[in-house]
Amino acid sequence: MIHPNVDQTSQKKQVKAVGMISGGLDSTLAAKIIKDLGVDVHGVYFAMPWGCCDKAMASEAAKRIGIKFIVLQLDERYLEIIRNPKHGYGTAMNPCIDCRVYMLSRAAQYMKHIGANFLFTGEVLGQRPMSQKRHSMKWIEKESGLEGRLLRPLCAQLLEPTIPESQGLIDRNKLLKMTGRSRKPQIQLAEDLNITEYNQPAGGCRLTDPGFSNRMQDTLTHGYRNFRETIALQWGRHFRINDDFKAIVGRDQYENESLLRYAHRDDTIMLFADKDKMGATLLLKGYGPSKEILSTAAGLIQQFSRYKDAAPMEVNYWPVSDPGNVQCATARKLEALEVQRMYI
Repeated sequence: MIHPNVDQTSQKKQVKAVGMISGGLDSTLAAKIIKDLGVDVHGVYFAMPWGCCDKAMASEAAKRIGIKFIVLQLDERYLEIIRNPKHGYGTAMNPCIDCRVYMLSRAAQYMKHIGANFLFTGEVLGQRPMSQKRHSMKWIEKESGLEGRLLRPLCAQLLEPTIPESQGLIDRNKLLKMTGRSRKPQIQLAEDLNITEYNQPAGGCRLTDPGFSNRMQDTLTHGYRNFRETIALQWGRHFRINDDFKAIVGRDQYENESLLRYAHRDDTIMLFADKDKMGATLLLKGYGPSKEILSTAAGLIQQFSRYKDAAPMEVNYWPVSDPGNVQCATARKLEALEVQRMYI
């Protein structure tokens, strides 16, 4: 309530916006442009266990620009989008349009929650083949419930004016008209704005990688126990022993430690019984493995070690939920064709 003795013109609220922040150059530039227009910017970062973005870089970018920053976690609902995208896949199992709609819908909920005037992204018209074509951008805006409220500062002058522009909340003349896949305009703008730290363009979403996409498809086909479990898809060699059991073999110390850190409580951990023997850590996924399954998994450990051609070796195993219950299994000699058949 405004006090009757206070001039109401002095109570005019500052324009507020929510921005999608990844830590990359485009979203950083977009946030800087909107912030410099006097807008109260709230940055939103979407955390996924195998995404292409860096939460630390996004947080640092927000800090340097001087905007607020929150993290929203993706969950099982996102996996259902990957399983059955309305708009289909890209080159592999990447549901780019559906992914964008989902994230923007979540961000729109936050926008309404804090009473922001609009939402913005770092998208550039024509930069990405699926989600940043003109018709795709219109579809995404409509299906995420943001018609007229989704501003793309880097290419706004090539698109229809949004509500905040039409209402004079944002000066359209100070927005840009970038287009295409070249990064040179963004790099030059970053130099002009004295932005020197940002994520370099990388391979993009992991779902565009055929290998990772195959592992995701296998997980969705045979089932998973929680969203967090999909973190392990980014590490190791993956083998589908049968419909009920899957093995992941670490390729180095970092992956071995990572597999242990993110193991599900119902998983089984396996490694050479002889502590002097260097070998991989294997994570066996499935309930109540038989001796045959344990022997096959042990064979995979030996197959990817320096003892590949040695006599069958002993492997220790224990359930994650009961680390004191250590038992022993003997590796089974695996033929190359069998290993190849199991490989995901």
